[in-house]
Amino acid sequence: MYDTHETETSKKYMYELLKHSSSINIALIGGWAAYIYVNSNYRKAFGVDYLMSRDIDVFIDVKHEKRFADLIKNLGFQKSAYPFRYEIIYDKASNKIITQEQAKKHHIFNLFYIFLDLFSNKPTKLLGTWCIDSLNSSKRIFIDNIPVLDINSLILLKATSFFEREKLDKELKDACDLYALVFYSEQNPQLTELLKHALDKILNRQDLCEFISEQVLRDSLKAGIVKRTISNYLSK
Repeated sequence: MYDTHETETSKKYMYELLKHSSSINIALIGGWAAYIYVNSNYRKAFGVDYLMSRDIDVFIDVKHEKRFADLIKNLGFQKSAYPFRYEIIYDKASNKIITQEQAKKHHIFNLFYIFLDLFSNKPTKLLGTWCIDSLNSSKRIFIDNIPVLDINSLILLKATSFFEREKLDKELKDACDLYALVFYSEQNPQLTELLKHALDKILNRQDLCEFISEQVLRDSLKAGIVKRTISNYLSK
């Protein structure tokens, strides 16, 4: 779905972030969390990795914000356009991270951006984060020693953003992740009203069903299977 170089670079920095934050209370959310949840079963089914992400989304305990702020600075992340967002600017020609000032001297087509979006359940002082009250009841679990937000909280965030997306590529990725989390994770997510509405939206959008069939089921002719699988799940 995304450029392989970009997703592999994002994956590299995601793992670097996790490696150096073992004593910090953080959890992956967003696309990389979906990847961690489903990739084992997905590889068994299709022999390849599940869709990787371009951006990194992290939930952080505000008690550890000073240490986390130092960590992301050391990794090269810089403040971005939104208070909760940090970024790495990668120069394709030199295969190096560059600063925002250096980026002004480069052609935009030679650059790509990896965004790090930070979320919390309480306001922060040093870090800018997106504070979401519903995360107060969320839990952190570990899959292959990787901290991720519990699947019900993750689906809550995914389904909420699914109805708020302005960019089509983000909406398409959310649809894929929701489908994969329900049908390829080893968890048993709660079928909330919000999740029902999200699956209904997919069911009633031919473009979403076709995209899931192509990107998740790896066969553009299986949109009917996507619809039937969702319908059977909702009718239980």
